[in-house]
Amino acid sequence: MIQSAFLQKVGYEGQSITFKDLPVLLKKMAYTFPFENRSVLNKQSYALNQEGLKQHLLEDNRGGLCYDLNPLLYYVLKEAGLSVQLLQGTVYNKEADTWAIDGTHVAIMLKHHNERFLIDAGFGVNLPLQPVPFTGDWVEGPSMRFRVKAEETEKGTHLLQLDKGDGAETGYAFTLNEVDESVLAQMRHEIYENEFSPFNKRPLASKLTPTGRVIVTEDHVTTHEHEEVSKKPLPIPFEDYVKKLIP
Repeated sequence: MIQSAFLQKVGYEGQSITFKDLPVLLKKMAYTFPFENRSVLNKQSYALNQEGLKQHLLEDNRGGLCYDLNPLLYYVLKEAGLSVQLLQGTVYNKEADTWAIDGTHVAIMLKHHNERFLIDAGFGVNLPLQPVPFTGDWVEGPSMRFRVKAEETEKGTHLLQLDKGDGAETGYAFTLNEVDESVLAQMRHEIYENEFSPFNKRPLASKLTPTGRVIVTEDHVTTHEHEEVSKKPLPIPFEDYVKKLIP
């Protein structure tokens, strides 16, 4: 049983999860688990199944990357009786104007009343905090809008697009093919070992907060609080600071 342990961890007061509860649940999850790469830098091995993720994230007080956070949520929603499956995608790097490592993002598709929605709790601080419909309609996130667009690309049949105020840009492309634990393990292997991985070189953590977000590197912490931005030297070692971000 993973649902009760997860709900207790994120401070969710309800005893069950329905579709209408998802915005509240996604916010609580985002405010609990940082997106962080300590396990990558340590090349830590753990099972990417329900029990392994329960141990790693809930009991050992870790954050993680997409292949940690979204599968954890997937197992919770599945236990709650919702119709969910894991999807594979490829992130688009806007700054480099190129695709990142092929197939190294995972998200969730949820079906509700014959409608499809994308759910993502593992895309850094770019989180909608609510289901994004496959209708192409924009939904409002904390600091940007999101939509799912059906579009054939070399990396998939659909796009998650963001609008940070300058128009639509691609977050990632994805297919609708369901993936399993073996695919998650391959994603993790690429993130751990591939020379082009952005996560295996230096410490990085980020987390949404009710009033903004915090981004931590090996030597600085940057806090976005409402409209104010503060960048300061990291006062304690990275590992200790990230531990403090987790309730």
